[in-house]
Amino acid sequence: MAAQNDSVPSPEGSAPSNASGQRVRARPLVIASAALFIGVGALIAGIGLAGSARDGGPSISLELAPFPSAGEVGAVLPSMSFRSLREIGGHLIADPVLIEDSPQGPLPQIAPDGRAPMTAYGGGFDRNDKRPKIALVIRGLGVGGNTTALALDRLTPAVTLAFTPFAEELQSNIDKARGVGHEVLIEVPMEPFDFPDSDPGPHALLVAASAEENGKRLDWALSRATGYTGVMNLLGGRFMGEKSAIEPVLDHVARRGLLFFDNGANSSSIAITAARHVKAPIAIGTLTLDGVQTQDAIDAKLAELETAARQDGFAIGVGSAYPITIARAAEWALSAEARGFQLAPVSALTTITGAGKVANSE
Repeated sequence: MAAQNDSVPSPEGSAPSNASGQRVRARPLVIASAALFIGVGALIAGIGLAGSARDGGPSISLELAPFPSAGEVGAVLPSMSFRSLREIGGHLIADPVLIEDSPQGPLPQIAPDGRAPMTAYGGGFDRNDKRPKIALVIRGLGVGGNTTALALDRLTPAVTLAFTPFAEELQSNIDKARGVGHEVLIEVPMEPFDFPDSDPGPHALLVAASAEENGKRLDWALSRATGYTGVMNLLGGRFMGEKSAIEPVLDHVARRGLLFFDNGANSSSIAITAARHVKAPIAIGTLTLDGVQTQDAIDAKLAELETAARQDGFAIGVGSAYPITIARAAEWALSAEARGFQLAPVSALTTITGAGKVANSE
């Protein structure tokens, strides 16, 4: 009897036969080797067809755009362009001579001819008007899209808008604000009394940090956008009361041609004294409008603001980006001029506030 053959024919064809005519099993190693040679052959053929970049033949390549440096951001995001003069609605947002091209991004600077961002980006104002002057500042904008849109839609251009530096669409929102004539401030996070329980963020200015480090943190906030007249404290109860901390910051702000706005909420702030020492432009809030967020309470504060303006010739009210605050401020502003007041941007009251008595109803 012939020996039994245990090989299994391939379904695609016959395996090779031995000298006795018997079929042998294709072993896995042979199959793997054949597949390898076929793959290498296909690769070589593909390279031959594609050619090489060296000999100028057809080739396939993938170009990766380099990550833009801070100075090239304007080329990628047109809204952040600062290499050419940019205006919207006739209102200046970026002027190259007012901008330092730093590794962090665009930083404000005083132009060689002496022009400063504080005045170049300032809101409209008639200095010959002798009526009592009132400024309103609405802070905390840019974080909530709905409230930011509400403020831009409802508030008269005479109201100053303060944006947080953490907003994702900061420059876009500043463009919209400047486009209709609002004056703009950038809020700078500073150390509060209950730090770190209340945390103003990783770029906050701290009492324990060196003046150099706080300068870098300040520049981070300033480099987020262009088109603003000055900075405003975000929290900062403890920081604003420490001379060694606040004085270098005010000097830094002044050297960049900006004003400093103290929101007036902290009775222990020494910002005005420090500003006079380093000759920094400063304005200070007269009272907070929305400590209690009801219509009656806000309206009562607006009435207090009018009283302060009549008494001192000027007053500055500060509110947050709450819908009720925006609604009441917008309604009040409609008739403020008819009641004998001139609405003014904060920059217009900077010299007045820095040189005279500051009313404080807090």
